Amino acid sequence: MPQDVEFTLPFTTRISPDVAAARARSLDWCRRRGLVTNPVDEARFRHWDIAGLMAAWTPDAGGDRLDLAVEAVLVATFLDDQFDGPLARQTRRVRAVCDAFHDVMATSGEAHDGAGPLVAAFAEVWRGLCRGASAAWIDRTAVHWGWYFDAYAEEADNRARRRLPPVEEYFALRRKSGFVYAMIDLSQKAHGFELPRHAYDDPVLRRMLDITADVVDTLNDVHSVEKEESRGDLHNLVLVIERESGCGRRESIMRIQRLIGVWSREFLEHEQVLLGDAARDGPVLRSLADCMRSAMSGYLHWSRSCRRYAQPIPPAEPALTADLVRARRHREVP
Repeated sequence: MPQDVEFTLPFTTRISPDVAAARARSLDWCRRRGLVTNPVDEARFRHWDIAGLMAAWTPDAGGDRLDLAVEAVLVATFLDDQFDGPLARQTRRVRAVCDAFHDVMATSGEAHDGAGPLVAAFAEVWRGLCRGASAAWIDRTAVHWGWYFDAYAEEADNRARRRLPPVEEYFALRRKSGFVYAMIDLSQKAHGFELPRHAYDDPVLRRMLDITADVVDTLNDVHSVEKEESRGDLHNLVLVIERESGCGRRESIMRIQRLIGVWSREFLEHEQVLLGDAARDGPVLRSLADCMRSAMSGYLHWSRSCRRYAQPIPPAEPALTADLVRARRHREVP
């Protein structure tokens, strides 16, 4: 199984002591928001263990701050599974669904009347993210959420045409679809700091963010390849390398193991440069570097035990039994 593939990261894993309580609170939130309404979807929700992921991703967070991070990632995960079926190849319908999430951000967290439960849940999450945040931070995380939503339509178009993007194009798309940049924004929110606009533009820092995204997304690709391959989804680096290089699964994964090692060493080199040059932004940059370390190590810790990939849903079954995106008064897109 891909979860048994050995990866070594030079970062320490820490877990928030609030993890167990966060699991219970997140399930209660999903029930109250109409996201988990039956025993089948509840079992699948438990397999995800998003609270466990975010407790490792934001190890110094607890209570409401951890809950907000968990709820944000739950929205993204529920949306991902809504597109894990026939809808995933219907580009116009996918775009229409994602437009509703864009509208929530454009209206500062307002969901239209009759919105489906997932859009309404996102509206609540978005208001929480904006509360107490600077305009610059809100603008930046809105861009990152927008990348995530827009990537679904691009992926749907590729699926409809049975098109597998080349490696460089794949990485560009994966950095948007992987949601890591928005999750690093969540790290800042959960730990109570913001990266200043001028610091975000530093090319060394931007490369560290890219590496963080590439490491997390590529680990995810390895761990989820059997799940995605069984459902005909070609957006996976393991499959892209196999197709471009004509190699088998073992060689593709070995190449990815080497890539993870190269990226990890590069991250450490850039971190030395970034913190060595830090002046007034030093404490914030150190905090962000810690967040990126926790993101990579925390994801790896979670993915090794998460049943989302160890026990994939049979291809003939929908990823979720409930339709969470259909509005009660929704006009179908032809």
